[in-house]
Order: sequence, then C-alpha cells, then structure tokens
Amino acid sequence: MGILPSFFTVQVAFAPLPPNYISALRQIEIESSIERASIFRLHFDLSRTWLGDWDLLQFDIFRPLVPIRISVSFGLGLPQTIINGYVRDSTVANSNDPGSSTLDVVGLDATATIMNHIQQPMTWPNLPDSEVVRTIYGKYALVPFVLPTPPMRTMADVTTTQRIPDIRYVKQLAERNAYEYYVQPDPIAGMDVGHFHPPQTIMPPQGVLSVDLGIETNLLNFNVSNDSLQPKTVVKASIDPMTKAPIPAVAPVPTEPPMGLEPALARIIPPPVERSPASDAASPAEVQMRSQAEVNQAARAIRGNGEIDTLKFARVLRPGLPVLVRGAGRQNSGLYYVNEVRHVISEDGYSQTFQCWRNAVGLTGAEVFIDPMAAVA
Repeated sequence: MGILPSFFTVQVAFAPLPPNYISALRQIEIESSIERASIFRLHFDLSRTWLGDWDLLQFDIFRPLVPIRISVSFGLGLPQTIINGYVRDSTVANSNDPGSSTLDVVGLDATATIMNHIQQPMTWPNLPDSEVVRTIYGKYALVPFVLPTPPMRTMADVTTTQRIPDIRYVKQLAERNAYEYYVQPDPIAGMDVGHFHPPQTIMPPQGVLSVDLGIETNLLNFNVSNDSLQPKTVVKASIDPMTKAPIPAVAPVPTEPPMGLEPALARIIPPPVERSPASDAASPAEVQMRSQAEVNQAARAIRGNGEIDTLKFARVLRPGLPVLVRGAGRQNSGLYYVNEVRHVISEDGYSQTFQCWRNAVGLTGAEVFIDPMAAVA
C-alpha cells in the first residue's frame, strides 16, 4: 500500500492495526454523511497459514461494537480523523481460486450503533429540545455542538416521554426544528462531536473546487440537478389548548440565508402552497416551527455531485461545511453545502467524491474564489 495518501492509520480498540492486517488491507471505503449514518468498509485479502486456517481469522479482533478510527494525512500535515465507527458485521468470502478469498469488515458511526442499541423510556419535563439533545449526547461521551432551541413543551401542555432509542428521538427533535443531527470526529483531536444545529451555510468555505479551468482545475467532474418545483410554502392550523380556538401556522419563505442570487422558491410564480393537516404537535408554537422546518427543507432543491482530484485539492473535504464551486456556469457556480463525502483509499491512490446542495441559483457577486490552502499545497 505504498502509494496511498502520504499515510493513513487504522486503529482497532484504540491500538494500531497489526502489521499483518495492514499488509493484507486491499481497500478502505468511507462514506461520511450528515444526512444518514457514516459508514466504513475494510477489505482484506485472506491467505492460508501452514495449519490450513485463514491468517486473519486466527484472532477475532473485529468483535461486535469494537471501536475503529480511520485517519489520513497529506505531506507533513497532521493526521485528520475521517471517521470513528463501531464494528457492525463482517463477511468472509471463501474461494477455490488462490488469492481470491476476502474478509470485509463493516462499521458505522455512533448514531447507527451505540445510540441505537438500547431502548429505555425517559421523561423530559420542561426542557427545550436542545437541552434534551445535549443530555443524550453526554450519555455517550460526545462533545456537544448544540445550538439552543426555544422551549416548546411545558408540563402545562404535555409531559414528554421518550419511548424509542436515543438517536431516533434526536431525529424527531431535529426534524421539527429544521436542525441537522449527526456525529462527526474533530479532525485533529479525533474525539466525536455530536451536532444539533441549523446547516452551517454561513461558515467560511472550506475550499474552492474548480471544474474545466485549466491548471486551476481540481474537479474531475461536477453534475447539478434542480428540482425546480420542490420548494413550497406551508399553511397549517392548530387548536389552542386553552381557548380551543384555531390558530394558523404560516411559513411563506425559508428562513435559511440564500446561497445564491435567486432563491429557489422565488423562481416559482405563483409559489406552491401545501395545506397539510395538523400533526401531533403539543402547542401552536410547535406547529409553526414544524411548518417552517418543512419550508426550509423543501428549498434545498439544487443538488450537486462530483469527483475531486485529491492530489490537487490536497486535503480532506468534510461534510457539514460549505464549499465554493466555480467553472459550472453563472447559474450553477457559487456556494454549496457539502452533505456527503465518499473516500476510497487503495493501492491505486486516494479518491473523494461528494454530494452537496444549495437553496438558490446564480452568483451573488460576493463570492471570493481564493483558496489560501491551495497556495500552501
């Protein structure tokens, strides 16, 4: 594995992967996502020992829920942790052809393993959603990156009882607040961070990706699709628990900052209106919050995907942060929010493919297509 990125490390149960496993490691696949659980796959080649057993199966190091950390580094830079995961399953493919037998180990991050492992009823009286999530993350020793939410439920309205696994409950809280929820390691410290906040689209871009721009090109390809009729407005109604009077909940426009010149919803005349029935919300304020969450989600109608020339980009692209794209035309160039990155590390090199979205089209004129890290690289 001599022509991987400058180097990579795999830790099993907080210890380096043994040398015989490293020499047999054929490929590493990592799908780091903020919209679903992140996953890794380790592909090993198996060989027979002089006793007739498979060499890597003599010791059972990939036991259920064993923690695994995968990091990469470029040049003389510090190692960056891409994923912390837990072993979910392993597959042995036995073949009669010499050198064709393999061992595949699959693991997922905390959201699909330890946070979805035990179902324990829990009551959350008089707590805003953000404090509930902060407490749940603390149970798993996750560093919380949680932004406050307004108090929605009090004991005068309802007594909230959780009856599902922790991560499924966090998902419910995120959906009604238009928040993201995911677990991602700090790239340098390596500790898992539990996220619960709106999309961080106003953060500084993590880089500039260029397609078809001569020597500046660091994208092998970039594709954009626009579901132009997906954005919508929402009108609902709820019943005030005290007066029993109907209270409207109207979400006419997204509250997330537009990432381009022309917001996706503003392009539709007249705008579509969804009059959905009231849900199981405990208060009119919660109905309003859920309506706004639907409008914000629907506005993310422009989706992109592409493959990075990792040697030129010379760093790890991370989901949960914006990135600038240029060379895709005035309508499709600009700021995008990265929601998934797929890494493939093998003897052939290191590749990154990504998916992203935005809620507007066109260049605003405020974009600065200067990448300081490119000069360093």
